[in-house]
Amino acid sequence: RDRRQIAGDGVVIAVVAINRQTGALVGQPEIVSRGLVIDDGTSLLRGAAVVVAESVANTTLEARTDQGLMTETLRADLRRYFKKQSGRRPMVVPVLLEV
Repeated sequence: RDRRQIAGDGVVIAVVAINRQTGALVGQPEIVSRGLVIDDGTSLLRGAAVVVAESVANTTLEARTDQGLMTETLRADLRRYFKKQSGRRPMVVPVLLEV
């Protein structure tokens, strides 16, 4: 099932660095997509980076330091964003790095 979804809608990987003590975002999130065919993909990926930054800013400090909860929050927000903007449902894989 996962292979069929990736073949049809692609995969999006969001690499996010978060400060371990403050829970703040370190640098800009990096969004990489494979197999997601869209006419204006660069603006869509820039918008996804903004969604990630807003998602991190809108969560509590406890949620930011909990890697499992933050991963699921990012996954849900990005899936909602891509479904709304492109009509596709790519597999979203958030990667959190604690710095």
